[in-house]
Amino acid sequence: MRKEKKDYDFELNYIKSKTKTFFLALLFFIFDSHIIYADSEYQEGKSESILNIKYLGLIINAKFDVSLESREFNINPLEGKYLLTNYHHFLFISRRTTEDNFFFSAEVIERVFYEFGVRFSTFSLKFGKVLIPFGADPLFHHNYGGLTGFDQKFVPFIWSELGGVFNSHILKTEKILLSNDFYVVNGPSGDPEKIMTISTGSPSNFAVGDRIKLGYSLLTAYASGYWVRYAPRYDLFMWGADFVGAYGFIPFLKNFSLKLGFAYINVFGNRQTVGNYYHYANYLRIDYKLPFNLFFRFIIGARTFQNYRYPFYDTRTKDENDEFAFNFALIYRRGIFLSQIQYVKKLEGKEIKDDFMRILFSVEF
Repeated sequence: MRKEKKDYDFELNYIKSKTKTFFLALLFFIFDSHIIYADSEYQEGKSESILNIKYLGLIINAKFDVSLESREFNINPLEGKYLLTNYHHFLFISRRTTEDNFFFSAEVIERVFYEFGVRFSTFSLKFGKVLIPFGADPLFHHNYGGLTGFDQKFVPFIWSELGGVFNSHILKTEKILLSNDFYVVNGPSGDPEKIMTISTGSPSNFAVGDRIKLGYSLLTAYASGYWVRYAPRYDLFMWGADFVGAYGFIPFLKNFSLKLGFAYINVFGNRQTVGNYYHYANYLRIDYKLPFNLFFRFIIGARTFQNYRYPFYDTRTKDENDEFAFNFALIYRRGIFLSQIQYVKKLEGKEIKDDFMRILFSVEF
Protein backbone atom coordinates (compact mmCIF):
# COMPACT_ATOMS: atom_id res chain seq x y z
CA MET A 1 0.00 0.00 0.00
CA ARG A 2 2.83 2.43 0.89
CA LYS A 3 4.57 1.70 -2.38
CA GLU A 4 1.35 2.27 -4.33
CA LYS A 5 0.81 5.54 -2.44
CA LYS A 6 4.38 6.60 -3.19
CA ASP A 7 3.99 5.77 -6.90
CA TYR A 8 0.68 7.65 -7.02
CA ASP A 9 2.23 10.76 -5.40
CA PHE A 10 5.16 10.61 -7.82
CA GLU A 11 2.83 10.41 -10.87
CA LEU A 12 0.64 13.23 -9.54
CA ASN A 13 3.63 15.51 -8.94
CA TYR A 14 5.00 14.63 -12.38
CA ILE A 15 1.71 15.58 -14.04
CA LYS A 16 1.53 18.83 -12.06
CA SER A 17 5.10 19.67 -13.05
CA LYS A 18 4.48 19.03 -16.75
CA THR A 19 1.21 20.98 -16.68
CA LYS A 20 2.92 23.95 -15.05
CA THR A 21 5.73 23.81 -17.61
CA PHE A 22 3.24 23.74 -20.46
CA PHE A 23 1.33 26.81 -19.29
CA LEU A 24 4.51 28.75 -18.55
CA ALA A 25 5.77 27.93 -22.04
CA LEU A 26 2.41 28.89 -23.52
CA LEU A 27 2.50 32.28 -21.77
CA PHE A 28 6.04 32.80 -22.99
CA PHE A 29 5.03 32.13 -26.58
CA ILE A 30 1.94 34.34 -26.31
CA PHE A 31 4.06 37.33 -25.30
CA ASP A 32 7.04 36.42 -27.42
CA SER A 33 7.73 37.81 -30.90
CA HIS A 34 6.71 34.58 -32.65
CA ILE A 35 3.11 35.76 -32.99
CA ILE A 36 2.19 35.94 -36.65
CA TYR A 37 -0.48 38.36 -37.85
CA ALA A 38 -2.33 37.80 -41.09
CA ASP A 39 -5.42 39.81 -41.97
CA SER A 40 -6.68 36.70 -43.70
CA GLU A 41 -10.47 36.94 -43.69
CA TYR A 42 -9.92 39.24 -46.65
CA GLN A 43 -7.21 37.16 -48.33
CA GLU A 44 -8.55 34.28 -50.39
CA GLY A 45 -7.59 30.74 -49.50
CA LYS A 46 -6.26 31.41 -45.99
CA SER A 47 -7.60 30.73 -42.52
CA GLU A 48 -10.34 33.00 -41.20
CA SER A 49 -8.27 33.66 -38.07
CA ILE A 50 -6.03 36.74 -37.96
CA LEU A 51 -3.55 35.61 -35.31
CA ASN A 52 -1.62 32.36 -35.11
CA ILE A 53 0.17 31.28 -31.93
CA LYS A 54 2.82 28.67 -32.72
CA TYR A 55 4.03 26.21 -30.07
CA LEU A 56 5.80 22.84 -30.54
CA GLY A 57 4.81 22.85 -34.20
CA LEU A 58 1.13 23.43 -33.35
CA ILE A 59 -0.88 26.46 -34.40
CA ILE A 60 -3.51 27.62 -31.91
CA ASN A 61 -6.41 29.77 -33.14
CA ALA A 62 -9.67 30.83 -31.53
CA LYS A 63 -12.79 32.86 -32.20
CA PHE A 64 -15.23 34.21 -29.59
CA ASP A 65 -17.97 36.80 -29.99
CA VAL A 66 -21.01 38.48 -28.48
CA SER A 67 -23.82 40.04 -30.48
CA LEU A 68 -26.55 42.59 -29.72
CA GLU A 69 -29.42 42.04 -32.15
CA SER A 70 -32.79 43.37 -33.15
CA ARG A 71 -35.04 40.73 -34.76
CA GLU A 72 -38.59 40.04 -35.95
CA PHE A 73 -39.16 43.41 -37.61
CA ASN A 74 -39.92 44.65 -41.10
CA ILE A 75 -37.51 47.38 -42.30
CA ASN A 76 -37.35 49.34 -39.00
CA PRO A 77 -34.96 47.72 -36.43
CA LEU A 78 -36.34 49.91 -33.62
CA GLU A 79 -39.55 47.88 -33.80
CA GLY A 80 -37.79 44.55 -33.31
CA LYS A 81 -37.14 42.31 -30.33
CA TYR A 82 -33.71 42.77 -28.74
CA LEU A 83 -31.41 40.04 -27.51
CA LEU A 84 -27.81 39.33 -26.58
CA THR A 85 -26.41 36.14 -28.04
CA ASN A 86 -23.21 34.29 -28.92
CA TYR A 87 -22.37 32.47 -32.16
CA HIS A 88 -18.69 31.57 -32.08
CA HIS A 89 -16.86 29.97 -29.16
CA PHE A 90 -14.31 27.94 -31.07
CA LEU A 91 -10.74 26.89 -30.31
CA PHE A 92 -8.69 25.48 -33.20
CA ILE A 93 -5.48 23.46 -32.98
CA SER A 94 -3.59 22.44 -36.10
CA ARG A 95 -0.23 21.23 -37.35
CA ARG A 96 0.38 21.79 -41.06
CA THR A 97 4.06 22.46 -41.59
CA THR A 98 5.60 22.15 -45.05
CA GLU A 99 8.38 19.95 -43.64
CA ASP A 100 6.02 17.38 -42.13
CA ASN A 101 4.00 15.08 -44.39
CA PHE A 102 1.50 14.38 -41.61
CA PHE A 103 -1.02 17.07 -40.67
CA PHE A 104 -3.82 17.63 -38.19
CA SER A 105 -6.59 20.21 -37.63
CA ALA A 106 -9.40 20.28 -35.07
CA GLU A 107 -11.90 22.51 -33.32
CA VAL A 108 -11.68 21.26 -29.75
CA ILE A 109 -14.54 22.96 -27.83
CA GLU A 110 -17.61 22.12 -29.93
CA ARG A 111 -15.74 19.50 -32.03
CA VAL A 112 -17.40 20.78 -35.18
CA PHE A 113 -14.58 19.17 -37.17
CA TYR A 114 -11.30 17.32 -36.76
CA GLU A 115 -9.10 16.13 -39.60
CA PHE A 116 -5.83 14.24 -39.78
CA GLY A 117 -3.98 12.97 -42.80
CA VAL A 118 -0.87 12.54 -44.87
CA ARG A 119 0.52 14.61 -47.73
CA PHE A 120 2.44 13.27 -50.73
CA SER A 121 3.96 15.09 -53.68
CA THR A 122 0.86 14.97 -55.93
CA PHE A 123 -1.99 14.07 -53.57
CA SER A 124 -3.10 14.01 -49.95
CA LEU A 125 -5.47 11.95 -47.81
CA LYS A 126 -7.38 13.11 -44.75
CA PHE A 127 -9.82 11.40 -42.40
CA GLY A 128 -11.94 12.28 -39.39
CA LYS A 129 -14.89 14.61 -39.12
CA VAL A 130 -13.91 16.35 -42.34
CA LEU A 131 -15.15 19.63 -43.80
CA ILE A 132 -17.25 18.79 -46.86
CA PRO A 133 -15.48 20.12 -50.01
CA PHE A 134 -18.60 21.65 -51.59
CA GLY A 135 -18.44 25.23 -52.86
CA ALA A 136 -15.67 27.78 -52.62
CA ASP A 137 -12.84 27.97 -50.09
CA PRO A 138 -12.69 28.62 -47.20
CA LEU A 139 -15.10 25.89 -46.16
CA PHE A 140 -16.23 27.20 -42.77
CA HIS A 141 -19.04 29.38 -44.08
CA HIS A 142 -21.23 29.33 -47.18
CA ASN A 143 -23.09 32.30 -48.67
CA TYR A 144 -26.15 30.56 -50.11
CA GLY A 145 -29.31 32.65 -50.20
CA GLY A 146 -27.43 35.86 -49.43
CA LEU A 147 -26.72 34.82 -45.82
CA THR A 148 -23.62 33.42 -44.20
CA GLY A 149 -22.52 31.64 -41.04
CA PHE A 150 -25.30 30.71 -38.62
CA ASP A 151 -27.84 32.70 -40.65
CA GLN A 152 -27.45 30.50 -43.74
CA LYS A 153 -30.02 27.63 -43.85
CA PHE A 154 -29.35 25.90 -47.17
CA VAL A 155 -26.62 23.58 -45.84
CA PRO A 156 -25.31 23.17 -42.25
CA PHE A 157 -23.45 26.32 -41.14
CA ILE A 158 -20.24 24.27 -40.70
CA TRP A 159 -20.79 21.29 -42.97
CA SER A 160 -18.67 18.43 -41.66
CA GLU A 161 -19.14 14.66 -41.46
CA LEU A 162 -17.17 11.56 -40.52
CA GLY A 163 -15.36 10.24 -43.56
CA GLY A 164 -12.35 10.75 -45.80
CA VAL A 165 -11.15 13.06 -48.58
CA PHE A 166 -8.73 12.29 -51.41
CA ASN A 167 -7.21 15.50 -52.80
CA SER A 168 -5.19 15.28 -56.00
CA HIS A 169 -2.95 18.08 -57.26
CA ILE A 170 -3.36 17.71 -61.00
CA LEU A 171 -1.51 20.83 -62.15
CA LYS A 172 0.30 23.60 -60.32
CA THR A 173 2.37 26.32 -61.98
CA GLU A 174 3.16 29.91 -61.07
CA LYS A 175 -0.30 31.07 -62.20
CA ILE A 176 -2.40 27.96 -62.85
CA LEU A 177 -3.83 25.56 -60.26
CA LEU A 178 -5.95 22.50 -61.01
CA SER A 179 -6.97 20.15 -58.19
CA ASN A 180 -9.73 17.70 -57.33
CA ASP A 181 -11.37 16.56 -54.07
CA PHE A 182 -13.13 13.20 -53.97
CA TYR A 183 -14.76 12.22 -50.66
CA VAL A 184 -16.85 9.57 -48.95
CA VAL A 185 -18.67 10.64 -45.77
CA ASN A 186 -21.71 9.86 -43.63
CA GLY A 187 -24.85 10.86 -45.52
CA PRO A 188 -28.31 11.92 -44.32
CA SER A 189 -31.27 9.55 -44.17
CA GLY A 190 -34.86 10.67 -44.66
CA ASP A 191 -38.49 9.91 -45.42
CA PRO A 192 -39.35 9.98 -49.16
CA GLU A 193 -42.87 11.11 -48.26
CA LYS A 194 -41.59 14.28 -46.60
CA ILE A 195 -39.59 17.26 -47.89
CA MET A 196 -35.87 16.47 -47.59
CA THR A 197 -33.02 18.86 -46.74
CA ILE A 198 -29.31 18.40 -46.08
CA SER A 199 -28.94 17.41 -42.43
CA THR A 200 -26.61 15.52 -40.10
CA GLY A 201 -25.39 12.26 -41.59
CA SER A 202 -26.36 8.80 -40.41
CA PRO A 203 -23.63 6.31 -39.34
CA SER A 204 -25.33 3.63 -41.45
CA ASN A 205 -25.53 5.70 -44.64
CA PHE A 206 -22.86 7.03 -46.99
CA ALA A 207 -22.58 9.94 -49.39
CA VAL A 208 -20.00 10.50 -52.12
CA GLY A 209 -18.95 13.77 -53.65
CA ASP A 210 -16.43 15.52 -55.84
CA ARG A 211 -15.18 19.07 -56.31
CA ILE A 212 -12.84 20.32 -59.01
CA LYS A 213 -10.97 23.58 -58.56
CA LEU A 214 -9.41 25.61 -61.37
CA GLY A 215 -7.44 28.73 -60.56
CA TYR A 216 -5.68 31.24 -62.77
CA SER A 217 -3.82 34.06 -61.09
CA LEU A 218 -6.39 35.75 -58.80
CA LEU A 219 -9.40 34.00 -60.36
CA THR A 220 -10.75 30.64 -59.16
CA ALA A 221 -13.70 28.53 -60.34
CA TYR A 222 -15.23 25.51 -58.59
CA ALA A 223 -17.61 22.77 -59.74
CA SER A 224 -19.13 20.59 -57.00
CA GLY A 225 -21.30 17.47 -56.79
CA TYR A 226 -22.73 15.38 -53.94
CA TRP A 227 -24.88 12.23 -54.05
CA VAL A 228 -26.58 10.13 -51.37
CA ARG A 229 -29.25 7.41 -51.39
CA TYR A 230 -31.20 8.80 -48.44
CA ALA A 231 -33.82 6.01 -48.47
CA PRO A 232 -34.13 2.71 -50.36
CA ARG A 233 -34.60 3.54 -54.07
CA TYR A 234 -34.63 7.30 -53.38
CA ASP A 235 -31.70 9.58 -54.23
CA LEU A 236 -30.56 13.10 -53.43
CA PHE A 237 -28.13 14.83 -55.79
CA MET A 238 -26.63 18.24 -55.06
CA TRP A 239 -24.57 20.20 -57.55
CA GLY A 240 -23.32 23.73 -57.98
CA ALA A 241 -20.62 26.12 -59.16
CA ASP A 242 -18.72 29.01 -57.62
CA PHE A 243 -16.49 31.80 -58.91
CA VAL A 244 -14.03 33.84 -56.85
CA GLY A 245 -12.16 36.97 -57.83
CA ALA A 246 -9.64 37.75 -55.06
CA TYR A 247 -8.60 41.26 -54.07
CA GLY A 248 -6.86 42.89 -57.04
CA PHE A 249 -8.29 40.60 -59.74
CA ILE A 250 -9.38 43.83 -61.43
CA PRO A 251 -6.09 45.75 -61.79
CA PHE A 252 -7.54 49.23 -61.17
CA LEU A 253 -9.69 48.01 -58.21
CA LYS A 254 -7.08 46.67 -55.77
CA ASN A 255 -9.50 46.81 -52.81
CA PHE A 256 -12.36 44.94 -54.50
CA SER A 257 -13.15 41.21 -54.31
CA LEU A 258 -16.05 39.22 -55.70
CA LYS A 259 -17.69 35.85 -55.05
CA LEU A 260 -20.72 34.35 -56.74
CA GLY A 261 -22.28 30.92 -57.01
CA PHE A 262 -25.32 28.69 -56.98
CA ALA A 263 -26.40 25.24 -55.83
CA TYR A 264 -29.23 22.80 -56.57
CA ILE A 265 -30.46 19.99 -54.34
CA ASN A 266 -32.43 17.55 -56.51
CA VAL A 267 -34.54 15.10 -54.51
CA PHE A 268 -36.40 12.03 -55.77
CA GLY A 269 -39.43 11.58 -53.53
CA ASN A 270 -42.50 9.36 -53.41
CA ARG A 271 -44.48 10.11 -56.58
CA GLN A 272 -47.77 9.57 -54.75
CA THR A 273 -47.03 12.28 -52.17
CA VAL A 274 -44.25 14.88 -52.60
CA GLY A 275 -42.90 13.71 -55.99
CA ASN A 276 -39.53 14.79 -57.45
CA TYR A 277 -38.51 18.35 -56.52
CA TYR A 278 -35.49 20.58 -56.06
CA HIS A 279 -34.15 23.27 -53.74
CA TYR A 280 -32.14 26.15 -55.17
CA ALA A 281 -29.94 28.95 -53.80
CA ASN A 282 -27.53 31.52 -55.20
CA TYR A 283 -25.44 34.46 -54.02
CA LEU A 284 -23.35 37.41 -55.10
CA ARG A 285 -20.86 38.74 -52.53
CA ILE A 286 -18.79 41.91 -52.76
CA ASP A 287 -16.05 42.87 -50.28
CA TYR A 288 -14.34 46.25 -50.41
CA LYS A 289 -11.45 47.52 -48.28
CA LEU A 290 -11.93 51.03 -46.95
CA PRO A 291 -9.49 53.33 -45.12
CA PHE A 292 -8.97 53.16 -41.34
CA ASN A 293 -9.18 49.33 -41.10
CA LEU A 294 -12.77 49.34 -42.34
CA PHE A 295 -14.33 46.81 -44.73
CA PHE A 296 -17.67 46.94 -46.49
CA ARG A 297 -19.49 43.74 -47.40
CA PHE A 298 -22.62 43.29 -49.48
CA ILE A 299 -24.27 39.93 -50.18
CA ILE A 300 -27.41 39.38 -52.19
CA GLY A 301 -29.01 36.01 -52.84
CA ALA A 302 -32.13 33.90 -53.19
CA ARG A 303 -33.19 30.62 -51.63
CA THR A 304 -36.23 28.59 -52.69
CA PHE A 305 -37.50 25.17 -51.54
CA GLN A 306 -39.69 22.46 -53.10
CA ASN A 307 -39.69 23.53 -56.75
CA TYR A 308 -41.09 21.35 -59.52
CA ARG A 309 -40.27 23.48 -62.57
CA TYR A 310 -36.71 24.25 -63.66
CA PRO A 311 -34.63 26.28 -63.68
CA PHE A 312 -35.15 28.45 -60.59
CA TYR A 313 -38.47 29.25 -58.92
CA ASP A 314 -41.85 27.53 -58.86
CA THR A 315 -44.46 30.09 -57.80
CA ARG A 316 -47.04 27.35 -57.16
CA THR A 317 -45.22 26.32 -53.96
CA LYS A 318 -44.12 29.73 -52.68
CA ASP A 319 -44.14 30.19 -48.91
CA GLU A 320 -42.02 31.73 -46.12
CA ASN A 321 -39.17 29.30 -46.92
CA ASP A 322 -38.62 31.07 -50.26
CA GLU A 323 -36.70 34.28 -49.66
CA PHE A 324 -34.53 36.96 -51.22
CA ALA A 325 -31.95 38.54 -48.90
CA PHE A 326 -30.05 41.85 -49.00
CA ASN A 327 -27.13 41.69 -46.57
CA PHE A 328 -25.10 44.82 -45.68
CA ALA A 329 -22.18 44.88 -43.23
CA LEU A 330 -19.55 47.41 -42.15
CA ILE A 331 -16.59 45.75 -40.41
CA TYR A 332 -13.76 47.24 -38.38
CA ARG A 333 -10.58 45.28 -37.62
CA ARG A 334 -7.81 46.19 -35.23
CA GLY A 335 -5.29 43.49 -34.34
CA ILE A 336 -7.20 40.53 -32.93
CA PHE A 337 -10.39 42.56 -32.39
CA LEU A 338 -13.31 42.86 -34.79
CA SER A 339 -16.56 44.80 -34.62
CA GLN A 340 -19.38 44.67 -37.14
CA ILE A 341 -22.67 46.38 -37.88
CA GLN A 342 -24.93 44.26 -40.08
CA TYR A 343 -28.38 44.85 -41.53
CA VAL A 344 -30.34 42.16 -43.41
CA LYS A 345 -33.54 42.77 -45.34
CA LYS A 346 -35.42 39.65 -46.46
CA LEU A 347 -38.34 39.30 -48.87
CA GLU A 348 -40.30 36.03 -48.63
CA GLY A 349 -42.78 34.28 -50.89
CA LYS A 350 -45.23 34.88 -48.03
CA GLU A 351 -43.89 37.90 -46.15
CA ILE A 352 -43.03 37.50 -42.47
CA LYS A 353 -41.24 39.74 -39.98
CA ASP A 354 -37.74 38.27 -39.99
CA ASP A 355 -35.41 41.12 -40.94
CA PHE A 356 -32.58 41.60 -38.46
CA MET A 357 -29.84 44.01 -37.42
CA ARG A 358 -26.72 42.97 -35.55
CA ILE A 359 -23.91 44.72 -33.69
CA LEU A 360 -21.19 42.13 -33.13
CA PHE A 361 -17.92 42.21 -31.21
CA SER A 362 -15.40 39.39 -31.52
CA VAL A 363 -11.88 38.33 -30.70
CA GLU A 364 -9.95 36.17 -33.18
CA PHE A 365 -6.50 34.80 -32.51
